[in-house]
Amino acid sequence: MAVAEPAIAENLAAETIDIPGITRPMSYEEYMATPEEMARYDILDGWKVYRLYGDNLMPSPTRTHQTIVLNLAEAFRSFQRRERLGEVIIAPCDVQITYQPLRSRQPDVLFMSTGRLAQNLPPDGYAPLSPAPELVVEIISPSDTPSVLARKLADYRSVNVEEVWLIDSHKGEVEIRSLADDTRRLFRAGDIALSHVFPGLAVPVDSIFQE
Repeated sequence: MAVAEPAIAENLAAETIDIPGITRPMSYEEYMATPEEMARYDILDGWKVYRLYGDNLMPSPTRTHQTIVLNLAEAFRSFQRRERLGEVIIAPCDVQITYQPLRSRQPDVLFMSTGRLAQNLPPDGYAPLSPAPELVVEIISPSDTPSVLARKLADYRSVNVEEVWLIDSHKGEVEIRSLADDTRRLFRAGDIALSHVFPGLAVPVDSIFQE
């Protein structure tokens, strides 16, 4: 029996690799069967699209990014404990957009009301959130071009996300979008970012970027 040349054997092996979401679009069932992966990615029409951060487009979050996540999570958590209106969740946590083709988003931070939480599966499950949260936070990265952001907002609007906080660490600004009427409010240093969806959720802008 002839033995394949090593290079040929490697090429043949490569051709047989099947990685749903990487070598071909994945289905919802394949997504649910995928081993847990502590990585940030959206699923767009079945394809995994990994997030990119920093000037060198590294796939891991920058320290600045993580500081903002922690600061917002602490502020939202304080509101959660005080008002008992819902729950804050941080990434990675998928928000279901469509099932076929498979499409999901991973906001950096989200806040979901008690009512919508009750309609989701138990917290120890792996299924994406559906229904979606009322409020999501996106920390803008170099890969978030205007067209990319527009598609994210369109996806969130389609699943009844009501409010998106866009955090720009380079400008030190917070833009809050109300998706129902597409109104925009901009908050800068010295301001207090205010949610319309969750009255009483107020976060000083300076505290969001504080190291």
